[in-house]
Amino acid sequence: MSRFKPYATVALIIEHEGKFLMVEEHDEEGRLVFGMPSGHIDAKEGILHAAMREGAEETGLNLELVALTGIYDYVKDYETIYRFTFEAKIKGEVPKELKPHDPDGEILAVRWYSKEEIFENKKAWRTRLVGLCMNDYLKGQRVPLSLITFLEP
Repeated sequence: MSRFKPYATVALIIEHEGKFLMVEEHDEEGRLVFGMPSGHIDAKEGILHAAMREGAEETGLNLELVALTGIYDYVKDYETIYRFTFEAKIKGEVPKELKPHDPDGEILAVRWYSKEEIFENKKAWRTRLVGLCMNDYLKGQRVPLSLITFLEP
């Protein structure tokens, strides 16, 4: 008997001057979609480290995690996904041109969206988690990062 293993993912909500940083990519059907910087937690990688790595890879920015804004238990088709979403802020100056350092080459663009643009374009969301995560962030849901304890191997 094989043991079921859910996917563990991280996502970042990055707000600057009233806009939110989103990444654009193609989904499995080839449609252009957008969502917050996110990705899978790698083997032998902690949640906080994964969030920092994914943020740097997908945005090319130097980021700092601020708070945990939500944990989502998401069942999709035949998958179970646990998503940990964080508020992050940019350390230093915000470059005029944003370029991802995406080793997978999946990110087409990184750009700023207003709250209105995000919610007016629901059909272009990468997943429904975009709206759920944004709503929790916008209503002020925050948990200190100290909730997460990383145990060294």
